[in-house]
Amino acid sequence: MARRFVLTDFLYAHRGLWSGRATPENTLAAFNAAAQLGLGMEFDIRPASDGEPVVFHDDTLERMAGHPDRIEDLAVSALQEVVIAGEHGLPSFADLLASWPQELPLLTEMKIDGRTDPAAFGTRTGDILSAYPGLAAAMSFSEAAVRALPSDLMRGQLIPPIHSIGAVEFSEILQRALSDGIDYAAINIADVADIRKRVPEDYPVVCWTVRSLDEVRAAVHENVAIIFEHLDPALVSAYAMP
Repeated sequence: MARRFVLTDFLYAHRGLWSGRATPENTLAAFNAAAQLGLGMEFDIRPASDGEPVVFHDDTLERMAGHPDRIEDLAVSALQEVVIAGEHGLPSFADLLASWPQELPLLTEMKIDGRTDPAAFGTRTGDILSAYPGLAAAMSFSEAAVRALPSDLMRGQLIPPIHSIGAVEFSEILQRALSDGIDYAAINIADVADIRKRVPEDYPVVCWTVRSLDEVRAAVHENVAIIFEHLDPALVSAYAMP
């Protein structure tokens, strides 16, 4: 079973440590760049046509590869041949776990859309992480996917920002997570200022996506772990790590 960890003991590179065409998001190049600096990492998985997870954010290849195929319509073998920025194919979840240092944590976001069955994908993700000996957690905006994960795996509930769903729905999702024993909440940085009014003082929270030093300071002030991008990791560490 993937091992638990303290969220605030690490910083997390959003979709790996990526920078345009040289190291595109959610590629092994971006993951290696994060690992070399001792960072944890947040990344996205979604099912290929056979239900096996691949690492990719969008539901189609349009933005990253320039054609409209849906990820769920293609086999893992075909997705690994997709050309991104000249050379990078889509890694499978297994590829990432095999290459990632086990002492650095992974925050696995399950993307649920299209024909994806939330409970089935949560179960498959849990099965894979049950066989992984490193530090890892899984999370999703889908409550059904999160609750399909094994309870001994570190589970997180992603919550959309208050400005998109309203304060009442935000609070309801958060309270269900607390009641159901979900291990941590993952919130937008815009909602970090009052999060400690909504959860017990020691309840773990991670915020996404931090892109300025002011946002780093806000997260640190609330004792919230940081998923960041497009910032110097050394500078973030100087502000955020003890």
